[in-house]
Amino acid sequence: MKWVLGTVSYLNALPLIWALERRDDVELVRMLPSQLGQKLEEGELHASLSPVFDVLSGIGETILGDGIVGATRDVRSVLLFHRKPIAQLESVALDTSSHSSVNLTRVLLRDSYHTNPRFVDHKPDLRAMLRENDGAVLIGDPALEAAQAPAEWQVLDLARAWNDLTGFSFTFAAWTGRRGLTKGQAQELTALLNWARDEGTAHIEQIVLENPTHSPLAPSIRESYLRNAIEYRLSPAHEAGLREFACRLHLPFPRLLRG
Repeated sequence: MKWVLGTVSYLNALPLIWALERRDDVELVRMLPSQLGQKLEEGELHASLSPVFDVLSGIGETILGDGIVGATRDVRSVLLFHRKPIAQLESVALDTSSHSSVNLTRVLLRDSYHTNPRFVDHKPDLRAMLRENDGAVLIGDPALEAAQAPAEWQVLDLARAWNDLTGFSFTFAAWTGRRGLTKGQAQELTALLNWARDEGTAHIEQIVLENPTHSPLAPSIRESYLRNAIEYRLSPAHEAGLREFACRLHLPFPRLLRG
């Protein structure tokens, strides 16, 4: 059987998919995080590395395995850039590539800063986003790269802000299986995805050297990011954070298939 899996083109996904790209029984389909849910629901993918907000919203049937994109303190690539103190923000542009991060922003501004600015959807262009708004949420490689530039704005790391608020880790994306997988298919796919995660995290140095996303960042920055910022296993602290996120959004907690 050939597995068709949806993923993203960001640097942080590479340790989860690097080993899968080397298999004849896997086809990887890359798209923006915000586009994965529709393809999964349409049955075009067996599983996707979906934003957890989509999972909590009922897209897909179950989280497969414990391979995730998460963080406990600074994630470095999910950032709120702002020109005013956060409590004084009147408008915030939200990266349309994202579902989890933009909803995390809403929760943090409401619960940590007790503010409810006007939110504006915007393509990921930081200067354009901040031209007409007090703040801008950017995710993935564009955020990681923007954070390396000389500081023109203040920056809030959303994973750190979540940890400060709740004490928990945050899960941004998780492998999600489509509806209708048989029990055997789900178990086989779970084992495959967990294996791929273990292979990828064991070969981060090689992934950095290959630079398959053609990142302009220095190898030392890429390696530090993958080793020290992003977490790839759904730990008890990540699961507790996922439950807390669901609670604050008034959404149900998804079913987990650990393998």
